[in-house]
Amino acid sequence: MDEKDIGQNIRQIREQAGQTLTAIASQAGLTKSTLSKIEKGQISPPISTLVRVAAALQVELASFFTQPGPRPMYAYTPKGKGKILTRDGSRFGYAYEALALNMPGKRAEPFLLTIRPGDPQGQFAHEGQEFIYMLSGSMEFVVGEEVFTLKQGDSLYFNATVAHRTRVLGSKPAKFICVFIEDTASSFKAPNRPTRRGRPGDSLS
Repeated sequence: MDEKDIGQNIRQIREQAGQTLTAIASQAGLTKSTLSKIEKGQISPPISTLVRVAAALQVELASFFTQPGPRPMYAYTPKGKGKILTRDGSRFGYAYEALALNMPGKRAEPFLLTIRPGDPQGQFAHEGQEFIYMLSGSMEFVVGEEVFTLKQGDSLYFNATVAHRTRVLGSKPAKFICVFIEDTASSFKAPNRPTRRGRPGDSLS
């Protein structure tokens, strides 16, 4: 599924809900122009943006990526068969492979995330909680004032509303399981607009 198909799904969901571009863009922290470009498939937004749009429309993120039809009560993802949600290589390098996209009603969104040496370092903050489990490589992960060096087998669970940033250490990519967990008081909320060194609005999470 490419950006055009995703955009068409978003527009269809928005129109079926009787919502305007202006209203949803405002709720998602976007400009009307940006949301219009997403719906037309003219840009490939980062995951954080799509999560905000889904929250504004009160639907699951998977609604943007799946075709109509019955959905099972499980999500089985063979090795290497997860859906790549964004092609971040041209943006800031991060590759998100969704591991349970079609599971309905889930309270967490797991990804296999790969960051390569040289990818820009950013600072992020969003609603909910986050869990990381390192599979390979090494990276520096900072949460607030705490600095962690994460290697294979290490894990980290933290409050994602606290500013956090990451940087690959060494010459090999860092590959890890990253789980975004909804706020316990509600379903996935729209993340706050992150701040980063580089393009405003881009986000790891």
